Amino acid sequence: MNNRKTLLRVCALGLVVLMLGGCSALISDPVVATVGDVEVTYSQFYNVFETYSAYGMLDTSTAEGLEEAHQTVFDVLIDGTLPLAIAHEQGLTLTEEEEAEALENAAADMESYLSTYLDDSITDEDARMEAAIEAFNDAYASAGVTYEQAKEETEQSYLDQALGNKLIDQIRSEVPATTDEEAQTWYDEQLAAEREEYAEDSTAYYYDSQYYSYTGEVQPLVAPEGLFYVKHILIRDDSDDSDTSSDSSGEESLSSSDSVSFTDPEELANTVLEKVEAGEDFDTLIEAYGDDPGMESEPTKSQGYIIGEGFDSIYDDAFYEAAMELKETGDTSGIVKGSSGYHIIRRVGDVSTDPIPFEDVVEEIKTYLDTQKQDEAYNAKLEEWREQVEIKTYEKRVSYIGLQ
Repeated sequence: MNNRKTLLRVCALGLVVLMLGGCSALISDPVVATVGDVEVTYSQFYNVFETYSAYGMLDTSTAEGLEEAHQTVFDVLIDGTLPLAIAHEQGLTLTEEEEAEALENAAADMESYLSTYLDDSITDEDARMEAAIEAFNDAYASAGVTYEQAKEETEQSYLDQALGNKLIDQIRSEVPATTDEEAQTWYDEQLAAEREEYAEDSTAYYYDSQYYSYTGEVQPLVAPEGLFYVKHILIRDDSDDSDTSSDSSGEESLSSSDSVSFTDPEELANTVLEKVEAGEDFDTLIEAYGDDPGMESEPTKSQGYIIGEGFDSIYDDAFYEAAMELKETGDTSGIVKGSSGYHIIRRVGDVSTDPIPFEDVVEEIKTYLDTQKQDEAYNAKLEEWREQVEIKTYEKRVSYIGLQ
């Protein structure tokens, strides 16, 4: 099961979250699909559709695209509901501890919902809670939803989700763990593939490294030749830049430093360059004057940004061209005017082309392969369940969703 399927399963089971997520005053919430003994409602379909549309995951520009989008949402909700339907069919139940945990999570959600309506001027806790519930009921009166209904639905939603996930966890736990030999075979094949791919396009190494920083799956095993690290001191110039914009490294910069707020940026850049040329510590100057938040987080803070031939599509043109002029470790640019402000760039080291030893990544590889095997096993079960469980969809009941 991939991440998309995981998200959709949560959407399918989170009934009350969907109800409170902005359905347009739906007093009636008809059933639009049944999966075994589990019903999928209009509000669930609507909210999943709206969520995926907001992220550009559905194409509704044509009649054919809209029809396909509807089918995609049905598939998503069916896949998300199947574990619960099968759990019911198999007579699977929650333990007292599992049920208590689910209800605790539901209570936390309801507390979060009510927090918006709490009146801190009411000192008595019971009275403050009663007033919040009354305000909640007033807010959702037009949708025909009361606090007690929402609480009941939230609790049932979390119980359903816990039961479905219990079945999923059982299936995944039955998959044999990856052996050292399997991990070694994958390592050897992946290393050869990466050497070939990165030799043709070194930016692929950069993007794979970025992907790893977000997912933590398996880091790139070997870097191509010719890449190096740079650090920079960015003095932001907001005179022709909005408050939120991309800096030369592609990172989002959310605000200017206090020093730039009260100093002409070019003048400050010249002052900082004098300090650099006088031999002051570059990292200390980054911390004191730099406006690039990307230089504040690891691993960039320690190693710098990766750059090399062909990286002009990744970085600001002025930044890239100046960085590529730095031929040796320790070489430092003068002041470079880029789209975000003034840069002082230093080459701080070369990217090693030695492959990461198998021993250093074996656990990452095992975790990655275990997850792949478990996903494959679960997806196979989904296909099996689709044949096993009676599924009905009522397309006409959602035909107007997504029409412009």
